[in-house]
Amino acid sequence: MAKNGKLPKRIAGVKIPKKLRKSGAPLYALLQNPLVADLVAVGLIAAADALAKTQTAKAAGNAAKHGAKDAAEATGSGATSVASILALVAREGAKYIKASAKA
Repeated sequence: MAKNGKLPKRIAGVKIPKKLRKSGAPLYALLQNPLVADLVAVGLIAAADALAKTQTAKAAGNAAKHGAKDAAEATGSGATSVASILALVAREGAKYIKASAKA
């Protein structure tokens, strides 16, 4: 955390330009107040909710849902064919072991 109301040089690995750090220091000091921080958090949640309700966001969500469904179906059919191959290999291995034990 930054000390004395100064913004750090990096936040979450992203370098903050010096100009922005200097101009953002009063805002950072203001955000140290819990009431102000809560109000900003509520505002960000309201903005995110409004963005999530846009038609573009809904279309992107539906596309992601259908993509995930297709991927799940492809994975399921792939797992079925892998299981079939493993069962075939196990059967053939057992036949070979049984035949070599008789000989």
